[in-house]
Amino acid sequence: MIGQLRDAIARGGRWWRGLTAFGPIKAHALADQVGALVGWPETPAWSIDADARANTVDAAELANKWITARTSSAQTARAYRREVQRLLVWLTIERRVSLVEMTADDCTAYIAFLKHVPVEWMSRRHARRFEPGWAPFAGQPSLSSQHYALTVINAFFTWLLHAGCKERNPWELVNLRLADDPAAPVDDSRAFTPAAWAVLQAQVQCLPQATAARMRWLLTFTLACGLRATELLRARRADVAWIDGECWLRVHGKGARNRVVPIPSAALAATREYFSARGLNFDSAHPNTPLLAALTTPVLPETCASETTRACPPPDAQERAARGYLSYPTLAAAFKRFTNAAIAASMLPSTEREHAYVASLHWLRHTHATRAAECDVPIDVLQANLGQSDPRTTARYYRAQRRRRTAQMERVFGVRMNISTNSGSTSVA
Repeated sequence: MIGQLRDAIARGGRWWRGLTAFGPIKAHALADQVGALVGWPETPAWSIDADARANTVDAAELANKWITARTSSAQTARAYRREVQRLLVWLTIERRVSLVEMTADDCTAYIAFLKHVPVEWMSRRHARRFEPGWAPFAGQPSLSSQHYALTVINAFFTWLLHAGCKERNPWELVNLRLADDPAAPVDDSRAFTPAAWAVLQAQVQCLPQATAARMRWLLTFTLACGLRATELLRARRADVAWIDGECWLRVHGKGARNRVVPIPSAALAATREYFSARGLNFDSAHPNTPLLAALTTPVLPETCASETTRACPPPDAQERAARGYLSYPTLAAAFKRFTNAAIAASMLPSTEREHAYVASLHWLRHTHATRAAECDVPIDVLQANLGQSDPRTTARYYRAQRRRRTAQMERVFGVRMNISTNSGSTSVA
């Protein structure tokens, strides 16, 4: 255990984020104690020679063409580029082959590499790509991360095939289905359970007034509407509209696609209360007022009745800062602190606590989808609400829920088990 902690510290970055009540000061003191106990063995430094770096950069230009053709999302583009560039670096250093020369044997070797990434390939230090202290990985990829990497790379090679850059896709010759982790937790859902959700709501009462108002709205609105975090952070007063007497939120979502999401009455009431807690009138607030705002007082005026009834262009970066829009890292860190404090103070069973401790901001969207599926919301309604282009993505929320499975099996095979046979009915007490 202490050896794993030492390795995490050596890779740098905010390694202490998973430790409750730890910040930079406590982390520095702990690092000193670990070093005094077990020392700091020299870790092999990751490096790349000039020729290999040049080859990687040249191939990356081809990858950029694919990314540009594939997506308009900056976040998705960064994720795709990361996976392709990791493969390019590995091919250049470990296999000494180019992208177009890659074979099925290389594919198999890369799959094995992802399962056990050497420590010298890992670093969380802030350094420019290929500069000292930088390495392609921040840590050992999880099983889901490995699956994602292979999916992206396979899509890239399919594009290379259709673009005439390769005669065939070598990834079609290997098994891309990874085995499940036998040590994976039983509960692999990324939704808060009803009990954990009650704990979060109770924790809101322990927060300062302004923070409590914001967190109360966040829990209510996300549970009711299921927005992605980036969509939530961009949402403004002008995006709320009444259509045929019903309240909707205009969303410019993933893939630069527009959609509208219904705002249930509870979410609308919570929004009005949250605006009031910020000293604002929801009906007369400036169109560019963020639905979710920083705790500081905005620089720009928040009321402009003359602009509420006409289209208002979205705010630029300067106006966003002045009006108190939040960034994703700020909100994600605040939510993580909130959930950790709530779970630590709760009386939840240990297994449920462990499950909730790994929760992230994105769990709010999964909780919305899971509760909706459990309450028999039609799949086409939920798909439209979530803005998911593939119905198979939405369908995963409709897999038999554990509670429903237990109830049905208990009904048939419980204490009073009735089994019909050819000879009649047998009752087991």
